Amino acid sequence: MRMTFLLPVLLAAASYSAVLRAEQRQTLTLPQALQRTLQHDSTLQGFPYHLRMAEAQQLQAAISPNPELDVSLENVLGTGEQRGVSAAELTLSLSQQIELGQKREHRVELAQRQSQLQRDNYELARLDALAETTLHYVESLTWQQLQQWASAKISRQQALLAMAEQRSKAGNLLDADISRIKLRLIRSQLELADIRQAAANSHYRLAARWHAAPDFAAVTGDLSLLPQIPALPALQQQLQQSAALQRHLSLQRIAESKLRLTRANSQSNVRLSAGIKRNQANNDTGLVFGLSMPLMLTDPYNGERQAQAADLALQTRQQELAVSELSLLVQQQWQALQHLRAEVAAIDTLLLPEARKLQQTSLNSYQQGQLDLLSLLSAEDELAQAEYDLIQSQSRFHLTLLELERLTGQPIILTTTAPVAASEHPYE
Repeated sequence: MRMTFLLPVLLAAASYSAVLRAEQRQTLTLPQALQRTLQHDSTLQGFPYHLRMAEAQQLQAAISPNPELDVSLENVLGTGEQRGVSAAELTLSLSQQIELGQKREHRVELAQRQSQLQRDNYELARLDALAETTLHYVESLTWQQLQQWASAKISRQQALLAMAEQRSKAGNLLDADISRIKLRLIRSQLELADIRQAAANSHYRLAARWHAAPDFAAVTGDLSLLPQIPALPALQQQLQQSAALQRHLSLQRIAESKLRLTRANSQSNVRLSAGIKRNQANNDTGLVFGLSMPLMLTDPYNGERQAQAADLALQTRQQELAVSELSLLVQQQWQALQHLRAEVAAIDTLLLPEARKLQQTSLNSYQQGQLDLLSLLSAEDELAQAEYDLIQSQSRFHLTLLELERLTGQPIILTTTAPVAASEHPYE
């Protein structure tokens, strides 16, 4: 079962790529970031060795007991008639232990299931590594989009400052109003500097996933593209095949195999032997046969068998609890996605258009001398906050989607990805 985190929204070309191309900066795509993580993640590098060790354990479990050669020499180097080797008795026999209770089959079964557990552990580690990389990628994309937001806000403030300075020359504006606009502009410039630093830091956190310094200055993607989410029953069905539940199932099967092996070990093995016996005194040679088995007056595996039974009950209960917990988490994340989609739609189709309308109306009224500066600045703040809220809501949608993919272990792609439509929010 091979799963890959590919948030489809992040694979689209970014709307601001023209600026990046103008600066001739190298960009990073999500598939490139994921591929680098798979190649260089330190945790994943150790799993091939663990898998080889598990395969070696399977070979070891399949080995049967070797036959034994027994040589015994009696009645030698004694006194009287047994002086020297004249009365020696030589016995040469070959014995073989016969394992009863299908011990070998149970050992092989246990080794196979322990090997499957290693593969489950690898799949979980791989999903965690890819999810962590995708999370840092979304963060980088969010900071990148916030840079655009801050730059656009500064451009509007610079245009407002130029307009205010013209009115000030005509004597229609106080110097305090000019200072008020300049203060806002300075704060916005400082905010942009902080955002750029945060974006650079996010690049380092992303590149740290493959143990290298960032060789890119931007990432590609568009947060405004929100993929369609499957219905909740379909997600619950996907959850049953998730790596997390498969690991719990492997642990339960291992406990079952250990219990069966312990029960098999409680059954005594039989040792058969056959050979030749030579009596030197009588010059006779004959065949000898033997059979031996321990008398199981007490069960040496009684305590271990009870411990294995308790472990099996524990693993069964933990699997039941894991199914219930993960099912509830999937439902919670699905509901959160529905809410975030409605929130993004409301901001994009209701709040943001009203904020733009208010800003444009206020600007026109200010230019005509019908509105004071503070009211215009308030309208500017409303627009900037609406744009900021939209970016943050889109980012939270993708991070929540990532967590849902992490739970189910599969990419969430239903049909198409498109910006939210006006009919998708419940506020109209």
